[in-house]
Order: sequence, then C-alpha cells, then structure tokens
Amino acid sequence: MSLFSRRISGTDQQTTVSDFVRIADAPFREPTTICGIIVRMRAQPGEGPVNLEITIEDPSGTAVVVWTGRRSIGGVGLGRRIKIHGVACRTPRGATFTNPAYTLLPQH
Repeated sequence: MSLFSRRISGTDQQTTVSDFVRIADAPFREPTTICGIIVRMRAQPGEGPVNLEITIEDPSGTAVVVWTGRRSIGGVGLGRRIKIHGVACRTPRGATFTNPAYTLLPQH
C-alpha cells in the first residue's frame, strides 16, 4: 500500500482507493483534494496580517498552503501527513491553496 493511499474494506477483499490527485496533476481553479507531507512551515511575523504557510510534497511535486489569520494550527507540524481540499491558484511558486479544508492523517 502506498504512503499516499488508504485502505477500505469490501465484502470479501480489501481495495486500495485514492481519494485525491497527485500534486502535479492538481487542476487550477477547480475544487480538488491533494495529499502530502509537510516539509516547510512559516508563520508570517511582525505587524499586519498573520498567515500560516506550509509547503507539502508528494512524489510528484510541491504545493503551498496558506491559512490567513492563523499563526499555528494544532497537530500541523513538520513531517506530518495532511490531506488538503480546496481550490488551487497558479502563483510563481506553483499551486497555492488559500484557507482550504484539511485532514490530518495518521502517522506511520
């Protein structure tokens, strides 16, 4: 079973189901779900708006996720697996998700 898959039980067999797309295949301006490992975190310091920014990667590439008005989110940390659901926009840094829904995935 892949690091980026989950198992569900069928009647007599188990099936591997991917409920997300690879980061490299994430469409822009459409709701999508990606999954990856957090490899970088940054909370914008100083005055003005506060943003928590993370970079996640999977074997196909990286994406940036930004939550506005947040300095931290409980459970979100380096090396953590996370699933992101939202709309990606194209930026100079690649696919960027702003204020997406997220699910923290179990550690292995």
